[in-house]
Amino acid sequence: MKEALFRDRAAIRQPGVVGILAVLMAGMVHAEVLPVPSQADWDGARQTVTLPSGQTIGYVEMGNAEGDPLILIHGYTDNSRSWSLLAPELAGRHILAVDLRGHGPSSAPDCCYTIMDFSHDLDGFMAEKGIEKADIVGHSLGSMTAAVFAARHPEKVGKLVLISSAASLPQAASDWLWDNVPQLPEDLDPGSAFMTDWYWNPNPVSPDFLDRERAESAATPRQVWTGVLEGLTMTDWTPYAARIEAPMLILWGDQDGLFDAATQDHLRTILPEARHETFAGYGHNMFWEAPQAVGAMLETFLSE
Repeated sequence: MKEALFRDRAAIRQPGVVGILAVLMAGMVHAEVLPVPSQADWDGARQTVTLPSGQTIGYVEMGNAEGDPLILIHGYTDNSRSWSLLAPELAGRHILAVDLRGHGPSSAPDCCYTIMDFSHDLDGFMAEKGIEKADIVGHSLGSMTAAVFAARHPEKVGKLVLISSAASLPQAASDWLWDNVPQLPEDLDPGSAFMTDWYWNPNPVSPDFLDRERAESAATPRQVWTGVLEGLTMTDWTPYAARIEAPMLILWGDQDGLFDAATQDHLRTILPEARHETFAGYGHNMFWEAPQAVGAMLETFLSE
């Protein structure tokens, strides 16, 4: 922005321009900056909004309150905390990390947990927050939600980033989930073999973050675990791909244990104009493993 403001030194000397410049710079200096909460403070930073449907949605607001809106959507049984490691890299923007229905402090009704339900909630959330248009970053389940939302509401999405995404659930991942999720106990141990596998990462991740994230995931109500799985089993958003108008960046780690290389080949086929980037040696949660590298890539893409 400084380059643009000072590009024409002669123009700055014109009457009135100095005053305008001063106002612009003052606005930048005095813009309200909302801090990224620490892991210990994350729960206390959560806010909620009630949608016209009656659904309550949780969210954490961070960054430059006057910056461009950036909505972050987490994955299956994660929550807004999922973005706590990446958010500092994007703090120049007005960040709203949402908690999908059934996750975090959001309402957890007996049903319904399809991609379309999440998309409707996102539409209601943006309306309640007075956001007409936003850039959206989604991870896994959140990326599927973001893609469908962008297809249904192209006028409301500036740029779109899909992290660890797929158009449908691969057979191997589906089989593993169906073998395990219906049998999960009501009181799920965060340190159980299933939860350890669920949160496996090929590279180190902050233990302070991961322990809290895994504990919150284990506390997810059973109807959410099964409802999301049922919704994913019926999901294939391939027909929506051609309706997405937003510029897209798609990130995938080649050690992803849920979404294999075939899912990425399919995304390249249905989204040929998107920019596809592979993180060699990284997994499904590569933005936890390498938040600075992912953040730099996102910031460059969102600023182009």
